[in-house]
Amino acid sequence: MVVAGCLMVCMVCPAAFAQGEYPKFDIFFGYSLMRTAEYDNIDSIREELSADMWSEYGLTANLKKSRFLEKGFSTSFTYNFTPVVGLDTSFRYNSGYILSASEHEKEFDSYYGTMETNYEEGFKKKKIALLVGPRFTFRNAFGNVTPFVYGLVGLSHDRLSYAYDIKVSYFHLGEDYKDSDADSIKNHSSFGVALGGGLDIPIGKHFAIRAIQADYFMANHPKDISDASDAQNKRFDNISLSFGVVCRFGK
Repeated sequence: MVVAGCLMVCMVCPAAFAQGEYPKFDIFFGYSLMRTAEYDNIDSIREELSADMWSEYGLTANLKKSRFLEKGFSTSFTYNFTPVVGLDTSFRYNSGYILSASEHEKEFDSYYGTMETNYEEGFKKKKIALLVGPRFTFRNAFGNVTPFVYGLVGLSHDRLSYAYDIKVSYFHLGEDYKDSDADSIKNHSSFGVALGGGLDIPIGKHFAIRAIQADYFMANHPKDISDASDAQNKRFDNISLSFGVVCRFGK
C-alpha cells in the first residue's frame, strides 16, 4: 500500500520532483526508541517475580512493566537510483527491561561514608533487525524539509534473558562498584516488515537532521516468557521511532 501510494503521487505530481542534483547515497545514524507488544503471560510472571523478591530478600520491590525498549540505535544506508526512488538497507538494535524489580537505597556507613545503591533485576529484551526495501523521497516539494516513506522486509531477532544490574556509589572514596549479568532464556528469529516514513531537515549540502522517523514494525515471535521450547508464536505489533543525523554524498 505504501509503495502503490508513492507511485501514484509520483505520477500525478511530476513537477514536484525536479530532476536537479541529488545525493546518490544517504547514511543515517541515530537514537532509536521502540514500543513493543507484550508477552501473553507477562502479568502472571510479574506476580511470580514479586513473590520471589519477598521470599528471597524480604523486599517489597518496586515492580515495573514497560513496553518501551529505550536503549537503542538505528542506522541505514540508502542508494538513490533517481531523485525519488532509492533502495534502503536498515539495521536496528533496541534493548530494555520489559519487567523489572528495582531498589534504590542511600545510607551512611562508618567506613565507606555515604553509599548509594541502585539495583534492578528482571526480564530484559534485546531486539535486532536487518531490513531492506524501497524508499521514496519527495525532494523540493515542501520547501526546506524532505519527507520520505518506505516499505522494508527482512530479519527480526528477539533475545530474552533474565538479567540484573547493580551500581554502588561510594561518595567519600570517589569510587563506583558496578556489576551486571544476564542468563539467556530464548533466542528467536522471524520475518519482519516495517512500513513508515520520516522527515529530514537539510543543514548544508552534505548533512541533514532527521527530525523524526516512525514506522509500524511487525514480526512473529513466541507469545510467552518461558525457558522451554515454545512453538506457539504470535504477531508482535511494534512502533519504532528514530532521530539522528544524515550524511549525503555522491551525485
